Amino acid sequence: MGKGARKPSIGAADSLNATGNFSTRFSLPSFLKQVKRLTDHQKEALQKTGFGNLLLIPNHRLNKSLLDELMRRWDDNKQAFVLPRGQISLTLFDIALILGLRVVGAPVSLDNCKVFGDLERNYGAVIWKRKITVTSLESKLDSLGDLYNDDFIRTFLLYTFGTFLFPNSNGTVDSRFVSYMEDVDSISRFSWGEAVLEDVSSWLRQRKTMNVQYVGGCLLFLQIWSFEHIDIARPALLGSSVSFPRVCQWDKSKLHSKQQIVSKFKDLQDYQVTQELQPTSLESEIVIIKELLEAQNNGKEHSEAENSCINFSIVIDNNVGATPQLKNPLIIEVESLSERSSMNEGLSEIEVSLDKPEHNMSEDFTEIIEWPSTSGCLTKMHKKPKLVAPQNYVNAIIAIDDEEDLRTVVKMLEEKNMELEKEVYELRRENRLLRNNLLSCSQLEEKNVQLKGEIDELRSKNQHLSLSSNNLVVRLEKLLLDEDVCVNEDSNSIQD
Repeated sequence: MGKGARKPSIGAADSLNATGNFSTRFSLPSFLKQVKRLTDHQKEALQKTGFGNLLLIPNHRLNKSLLDELMRRWDDNKQAFVLPRGQISLTLFDIALILGLRVVGAPVSLDNCKVFGDLERNYGAVIWKRKITVTSLESKLDSLGDLYNDDFIRTFLLYTFGTFLFPNSNGTVDSRFVSYMEDVDSISRFSWGEAVLEDVSSWLRQRKTMNVQYVGGCLLFLQIWSFEHIDIARPALLGSSVSFPRVCQWDKSKLHSKQQIVSKFKDLQDYQVTQELQPTSLESEIVIIKELLEAQNNGKEHSEAENSCINFSIVIDNNVGATPQLKNPLIIEVESLSERSSMNEGLSEIEVSLDKPEHNMSEDFTEIIEWPSTSGCLTKMHKKPKLVAPQNYVNAIIAIDDEEDLRTVVKMLEEKNMELEKEVYELRRENRLLRNNLLSCSQLEEKNVQLKGEIDELRSKNQHLSLSSNNLVVRLEKLLLDEDVCVNEDSNSIQD
């Protein structure tokens, strides 16, 4: 697929009122409503956290038919959208260019090791349910008014997470995010864009594997990603003065029917697809893009350095039944893959080991295996290897018949890895269910204790009322007796 130009779709004008068959609590209007209320001082305070580019986002309309079809084409194993002409993955460049969030920095991880602190408690979270409701955050923003202190920054960002960046299916925000906001001056050093990308991928997996009705994640990012990469239902480019992030460049999406979107995906051509986004010269000067380009270049240099040598001694032994012996540790310079055609048909056994060097080894190697490798390709070299002595060594035997067998082994390992990932997912899901049941039992026990207390209190009141009624009966009887005595006395006096 070529790197096509970003242009409005020809078919974007053909719109019908239709929606996809999923629901979401993603709410750009709610987020923009709070943005409009910000003072200059509050905007300046938020700029320092690294989320300032989000304040520039204009209003958009979600094209749910487009999003639904896009989610249907997600392949979780490939971590890519499968199109008629190939596949496209979500990348860090996508999130950085589209939303203007940092993707290089300390990772954001919501693990259970995060200690429950006072800040979480102040936002209404409890240790057995570390959630903050979006409605409570909205109320708190109202109460903070024009303040631009640390409390405002945390509250606004949490509200942004719950409505725009990390919305979920129940209208809450994970309170563990607060641990990354204790020092507001350090918020900008985290890779928030990468966290958004992982969250979107997680919701794509849930939608594809479990067909969840409520879809969370930053759906506007997914929609703009589609506009940038695929010429289907694209709106016009605004041509406004705000050129970064790219979410600010697109006009509102027009609605399309499900049938229109499906038909356009089926007829998709190569020229309609942009495989990778490339930053413009102006975008390359922006700090978050510049640091991503530098990190990418450093990663390539590191990868090339690793692939240029192999810290293993690789010895071919045609005697399959022989007992393997520890050999010399070598660094083998691997030649280009263009020599693959000259390799021999098969290898009976390859011994990979590390030990102290011996200088009486054979200097010529006829065949070696490029390791590590996911493609299972073999190369050939004729150079004299350099001898080195690493501090530690490992010994491993890999029996391989030919290149095809190696590929088969790699495929089997990948399938096994997929199975293990599914098992881990199921175990995590069962763990969540058990935890929820445990919390429910705990809550029921607390409710039971509360009800018992109320019953005891009612019994006490009942006893008190019973005593009061008995006293009242006794007094009434006494009054009646006294009245009878008086009547008798009066009658006697009359007779006299």
